[in-house]
Amino acid sequence: MELHCDTCGQVRIFEQPVCVDHPRAVCPDWACTACGAAIVVAPVILLMDRRPRVLLRRVRPGRRAA
Repeated sequence: MELHCDTCGQVRIFEQPVCVDHPRAVCPDWACTACGAAIVVAPVILLMDRRPRVLLRRVRPGRRAA
């Protein structure tokens, strides 16, 4: 795969290195074949906002808010 390497400053060929930590797993990392700079691709994590929602109501003219 060809990607832009920040270290080389050019478009270079990137390959996935062999995983040493988990031999059966596929490494998400990509390394530049020219200089060895790595791009670490992290999984996407969805963070949910756990704060309670605030309900805003519009008060009609002439009425007081409850």
